[in-house]
Formats: sequence, structure tokens, C-alpha cells
Amino acid sequence: MNSTSPDPAQPSQPSQSLYVVGIGSSAGGIPALEEFFAHMPADSGAAFVVIQHFPPDFKSKMAEVLHRRTAMAIYSAEEGMLLEPNSIYLLPPGKNLTIQARRLHLLDQPGEPQPNFTIDLFFNALAADCGTEAIGIVLSGVGSDGSYGLRSIHEQGGVTLVQEPSTAEWDGMPKSAIETGAVHRVLPPRDLAQLLDTILRAPLPGLNTVLISNLVQSSSLNLLDETDDTLESFYLQRVARILAKDNRVDFSHYKSNTLTRRIQRRLLLTGYRDIEAYIEYLKQSAEERETLRGSLLISVTRFFRDELAWCYLENEIIPQLFQDLNPLEELRCWVAACATGEEAKI
Repeated sequence: MNSTSPDPAQPSQPSQSLYVVGIGSSAGGIPALEEFFAHMPADSGAAFVVIQHFPPDFKSKMAEVLHRRTAMAIYSAEEGMLLEPNSIYLLPPGKNLTIQARRLHLLDQPGEPQPNFTIDLFFNALAADCGTEAIGIVLSGVGSDGSYGLRSIHEQGGVTLVQEPSTAEWDGMPKSAIETGAVHRVLPPRDLAQLLDTILRAPLPGLNTVLISNLVQSSSLNLLDETDDTLESFYLQRVARILAKDNRVDFSHYKSNTLTRRIQRRLLLTGYRDIEAYIEYLKQSAEERETLRGSLLISVTRFFRDELAWCYLENEIIPQLFQDLNPLEELRCWVAACATGEEAKI
């Protein structure tokens, strides 16, 4: 474990682009973490935050264990610590962890018998803080901690990965995460590391020449004489037509940047590096068409997202409104920016 740690008081700011990888594990998690970091290159450019379930008085040797598997810097998380690339941050026993503006914040764990979902707490904060630069991974463990938080990361456009249950010493957490339907890939720890490295090193701006390198050399559309933007639009329209035919949802007028990011993410997660090959796969796979469609319809504005606010509205505000309402008066409510249509069910 590093003898020095970043100074929380330093006024430095996080880099403009920093992927933050949250890894949650419990029983059986240490062997999975060892395998993961043994195959994760030390120069990926991401920051890794490990949330491992430990009893409050447990003397963890996690730093020493991981130090044998990786050349990355390893720190015990401290209040206000600024995340840095190519570094691993460990949750101290007896603490919960959140993140804001790429800085870590420690909280005391609640006492018994109140349940404590340490992984969900961090994943939810990670989703809110990092958005599309958030990556959540659930490894071996008992129970369901991490499942709700993975859903939040997925909704914000981040990447969600889970250990293949058959390779986990305890498969409760991986299976619970998979059941959410918000998981992009399920792989053994070794393969998760290799996939993650591919994602982190992939170009992000769009379907550029790296991803469209296998264009046909001649075309009736004379595509090779067009700009990259025209080429990108051509491929986006092809994908939109495939989805429209299958799902009757027209994405052709979506923002091109949104379409580009989601399609590129699916390219990487399905193992394709060529857009033509991916389009052929998309044509053949109804499952992939549904997955891509779902990723384009991410419901960040889910109507009942803030449950406490809705409980307060139901129990405190609405009864008072009707109590003071004249029988001859009309009460109207407006709902803005809802993505799911749930307001129609009220």
C-alpha cells in the first residue's frame, strides 16, 4: 500500500475526462479481485474504487493482496480525496463511500439492525457524478447489494459489468445484478478486465475512421469522396432504419452524438471493431436490436425516481390540496420531461 496519498486539501481539479470504475464484492470477492487486477493493465487511465464488504473491526490486507497483482498505486480512501488515473482506492472498514466532483467522501456505516447497502450507495453516487464515464462491476458476493446501483449507472449511460456466476465463489450478488436487465456483459474476472481495457482505450468522439475502416472501396453513393460526418450520418441512418423496421421506433431524428455514443458502446461491448460487421450482426440478432433500442431509450427522468419526494407528495401535499379544494373548483396537474409515460397511470 502506498505510504503517501493524494492531499485532500490540494485545490487541483479532476481531469476533464476520467473514467471511474466502481467494483463491488463481498464473500469470495478477494480471489475475483486478484484475478481481475492481474489482467487489468496498469496504464488504462481509469480510477478504480473497490467496495468490499468487511466487518467494521476487520483488519483488511486488501492493499497487500492487490499490490502483488498490479503496479497501480493503491490508497485507502480518505475524506475529500481527489481521484487520479491509474490508481486504486479501497473502502476502509466501518465506512460508506460516496463521490462528488471526482472526490471521495466517507460516511459512518449505520449501526445494527439497520441494513447497509454499501455498494448501492457508492454506485448511485457514481452514476450521478460521472454519468457516461461511470463503470460499475459486481463480483462474487452474497445478497443483492450493487443491483440497484448498477441500474442507476445504466440509466445514466455508463457501463455495467458482472462476474459470470459460475466462476464466482458466491453467486448471489452476480445473479441479482443480472436479473435487473441492466447489465451489459457477464464474463469471468479475467475477461472483464480485458473488455474494460478495450472500452477505456477506444476512441470516444464518434464512428470515426477506426470504426469504419473496412468501407467498400467503391460505391454508387461515392461515399469515399464525402466527409467523415457524411459517412457517419450514412451509418447512423442505416442503424435507425433497422431499428424502425423491427421496433417501429424512428431514431433517425435523434441527436447524432447520442446515437454515435450508444452505437459505439454496443460495438465495444459485443466485441466488434467494424461498423459493417456490427450492422450485419444487428440485422440478424433480435436480442441485440432490443438491447440497442433500450440503450437509446435510457430513462434518466424516470417518473418515480425520487421515492421519498413522491411519498411526501402523496401523504402530505395531495391530501391538503383536496381538503382545501372547493367541490366546484378544478385541480389540474402538469408533468414535465417524463421519459416513460408513467404520468398517464396516475
